[in-house]
Amino acid sequence: MNKLGINLWNWQPALSDKCLGLPTKISRMGFTAIELPMTTPFISEALAEEVRDSGLGVSLCAALGKGRDLSSFDASRRASTMRYLTDCLETGERLGATILAGPLYAGGGKCHELAPDERKREWDLAVRGLAELAARARECGMKLALEPLHRYRTSVVNTVAQGLRMVDDIGCDNVGLHFDTFHACLEEADLLEALKDALRAGKVAHFHACANNRGAPGTGIVPWQDVFGLLRQYDYQGFVTMETFAPGGLDASWVNVHGSPDEVAQTGLRCMLHYLG
Repeated sequence: MNKLGINLWNWQPALSDKCLGLPTKISRMGFTAIELPMTTPFISEALAEEVRDSGLGVSLCAALGKGRDLSSFDASRRASTMRYLTDCLETGERLGATILAGPLYAGGGKCHELAPDERKREWDLAVRGLAELAARARECGMKLALEPLHRYRTSVVNTVAQGLRMVDDIGCDNVGLHFDTFHACLEEADLLEALKDALRAGKVAHFHACANNRGAPGTGIVPWQDVFGLLRQYDYQGFVTMETFAPGGLDASWVNVHGSPDEVAQTGLRCMLHYLG
């Protein structure tokens, strides 16, 4: 049975004590998992206690904006990013989280064309950094899930094929792929074939269910019946998590086409329960 979750970004643009009350609300709505957006790697004890008391499964989504980059040619930037990601893992251990997901290789804000030798160097730095991070994740009882992002966010890993190659190059059994339907809509020639490739490889470690316009699952142009059918066909057992955004959040729309945060959450949960409940 999948854990059906939602990211706190649906209500709040950043992780803070403004999120107090949300774990309880999420549980009462009927979700079975919660995802914390790690805009800061630390949370208060009050919020940590509420997350633990909620009984929800816990995943963390790294917030790797400009300046956080394991593949940077700047050693000090790589070191500061490793400290941030390690702090996230330690927070995850404190919460009983099982997954640290996101574009852990480099993150957003890094879009550039490189000569082949420099591109290989960038890739190798990401692979080495993530292998080191995987060892730390294992000590915290967690897995890493690498998320391909669309071309406007990064130039490092955009497609499932690239993500699978990086997972293979890292070669750690606690590192897998984070499949996000929003990003896949922008980058994959065939969304369903890309998902099949990832599932056939047995490498999907985390799943974000997002409409093409960042709306709730069940909306937009994503073929939800086929997507969730593939998860069932290949017996994917991990988190299926909504990643939608409140005003002011990372990918929030300038025009409210989705409804209130509670309405978005309820719409997405109904869809996920219909296909996966």
